[in-house]
Amino acid sequence: MRALIILFFSLLCFSSNAANIKIGFIDTNQVVINLTQYNQSIDAISREFEPKKQELLDLYNHIELIRSNLDSKQEFENSELFEIELSKLSKLEESFKQETEFWQKTINNRKVDLLKKIELIINQAINDYAIREEYDLILYENVAFVSEKVNITQEIIAEIEKH
Repeated sequence: MRALIILFFSLLCFSSNAANIKIGFIDTNQVVINLTQYNQSIDAISREFEPKKQELLDLYNHIELIRSNLDSKQEFENSELFEIELSKLSKLEESFKQETEFWQKTINNRKVDLLKKIELIINQAINDYAIREEYDLILYENVAFVSEKVNITQEIIAEIEKH
């Protein structure tokens, strides 16, 4: 596959129309982290989930307090009472674990959905820019070297930001 790609680029470079080929490269990670829309959306997601995060931290602190109280009271008047308290602690820990996993999964899903939306915006901007500026080829990812002459990352960021 690589040999085929190298052959393709070699043919492009050595053809008589090589001077007319316009190639660009985009660092998509750089585009994503520099987009105002992405950063604002990430901040909104963080604000939305902050109360739940605080609730989980409070629950964790409560569990730790109960655990330390149980540890400090080595001898309970009644071992049955001790077992009941241990059972309550175990249930709280399990609840904490489940809620934390659910919270993390939910926030991750929201971020994945956001990235899908941003990806569509980036792809549309690349397409519009490429057509308007008459590019023959625009690459991203898995490129060994890119000169600043063909790096159009900042132009794509500007293209998206103006909309």
